[in-house]
Amino acid sequence: MAQEVDMELVDNTLWHLKQAWYFALTAVNDAVSRHGVSTAQIGVLRQLATEPGLSGAELARRLLITPQGVQLALKSLEKRGLIERRPDPEHARILKVFLTDEGRRVAAAAVRDAIAAHEQVFSVLTPEEQQTLRELLARVVEKGTGHTLHIDHIGE
Repeated sequence: MAQEVDMELVDNTLWHLKQAWYFALTAVNDAVSRHGVSTAQIGVLRQLATEPGLSGAELARRLLITPQGVQLALKSLEKRGLIERRPDPEHARILKVFLTDEGRRVAAAAVRDAIAAHEQVFSVLTPEEQQTLRELLARVVEKGTGHTLHIDHIGE
């Protein structure tokens, strides 16, 4: 019976995904922590580098994290002087978020190191295998969420 349980665990795709995710997350966390940011914070910085002036709610939707999670990241980034919030000229209650000069510098360096860590993690796969993996995972996510994924070309 123990043999059957062990084989189920070894053959379990979800278990492999969890282990791969943990390994990749740890590698990226280690890479960006040198810059004093977390993976959640680098996601915010990276999004703001490509789309300056988003609100907290817009950031949460794009990053697929809770508004509370975004607010915690923004508060920490603002305290460090990496972002600034400005009232929306049309809707004063909405705050738009922008990177400061220091925020752009930290974002560029942290993203560069995150990409390097990402490439190291997935270097065991050929470029074709990486593409296949992305496509397969996208199909699973799209079935589960009902939303078409926009492929993130980080590191490509």
